[in-house]
Amino acid sequence: MSRNILVVEDNDVNLELISLLIKEYNKANDENINIFTAVNGKEAVELCSTVTMDIVFMDLMMPVMNGNEATIRIKAHHPKTMIIVISAFGDEAKQKEMLNNGAEDYMMKPISAPLFKSRLKNYLQIIQNRNQIQNSPKAHNLFTTKVYHYNIDFSIASEADLCEFWDAILIRLDFQRHIDRASDFVRFLYRLGTFQLQQKFRFNILVEEDVENFFFTLNNTKLIGCEKINALIQSYYSEGVYLCKENLLTFKLSKSPLEQIDLSPAPVLSALEKEDEVHYATLNTSVLETNKNEILMTFAILDPDELEDFETNLIRLRSILLLIENSDLEDADIEELCHTFNEIASILSISNDTYILSNALHELSGSISANRDYFKQSASDLFDFVNAFVNDLVFWKTKIFYEGAPSVDFLNNSIRTNADMLSALLRPEEKGNEDLGDIFDF
Repeated sequence: MSRNILVVEDNDVNLELISLLIKEYNKANDENINIFTAVNGKEAVELCSTVTMDIVFMDLMMPVMNGNEATIRIKAHHPKTMIIVISAFGDEAKQKEMLNNGAEDYMMKPISAPLFKSRLKNYLQIIQNRNQIQNSPKAHNLFTTKVYHYNIDFSIASEADLCEFWDAILIRLDFQRHIDRASDFVRFLYRLGTFQLQQKFRFNILVEEDVENFFFTLNNTKLIGCEKINALIQSYYSEGVYLCKENLLTFKLSKSPLEQIDLSPAPVLSALEKEDEVHYATLNTSVLETNKNEILMTFAILDPDELEDFETNLIRLRSILLLIENSDLEDADIEELCHTFNEIASILSISNDTYILSNALHELSGSISANRDYFKQSASDLFDFVNAFVNDLVFWKTKIFYEGAPSVDFLNNSIRTNADMLSALLRPEEKGNEDLGDIFDF
């Protein structure tokens, strides 16, 4: 069975890296995975409206529409689509917001290839399980035996236990998001449970689930009797869908869809409104978010001689890129590449404002040197990543020294992340060293 996976990422390096890892997993495991890509949330929402996606790897910060809004819109219409947040360090608040809006999991940048493939295997297995619910002989509800194999069992022996049940369902397990009028239902169960406790009847509340419904089953109801239970439901919860038989009472509650989002095109802005509109300028792999009134400045962080050396080394990088693209690398070429990265790093280390970039280049050079055989062997596959990284350096140079940028560090995070991505990709997967620590590294 084929699976559709969508990668949503405005950074070309990250987009290519995640796509490559999916392709490698696909080939190694003989899967049938179709890969789709989008560079912003709006494209992702539109793609999901035409193609049923099994998994969406969603970046947080993107132009046009961010990952959080895209997650809300996709989940509103495609609740079975699994959305995985791709998050950078420092994005914890936004990451949590996306999880609250329906994303199932998150991964941190820079992406670790072994961890990504391990997680992908988990996600695909979860999707398969969702679509292949088996008859469970342990099902307790009166409606169906086709339920998931997990359940939640509350043992009720006192009113304090009922309070804990209330808190768990509405707060800790947040059933408010999954069931319409969940508070009304829980209040009724609390009242019914209180009635049972007054009769000295202990009981259990078992929560089960299938694709479309939740089932809440109470046992030890025989002494009350279905006739009395029917009367209580008609008086206090007449909208309830339930079955009462012998010693069991089961309520069936449909899973509520997330809030429907208007997906119609945005209205045309008036001339006055356009003055306050935020515009996005996208070049290469980097996004520069600016306002019309934002002041762009050039920065004299290098003297003319240093800037000339910097540009000379960028030209040298361009020539080495041609060799990488054609997989025609010798050891001397790799040494030249590392030397050039180190030269640029040394130039940028002169200013405190560019220390982050200098450090990223030094570390990337060290990773290439330490894994030169793998780099040589995989040169053509790595070309897009190295090329995008160099393009970011050129773009940064152009903005900082000639065209103007909003701040001296406006591309630091992007270049730092891309360097980390490349370094991670250069480390071949180590096999046969799994221990208990590896099992819990997820």
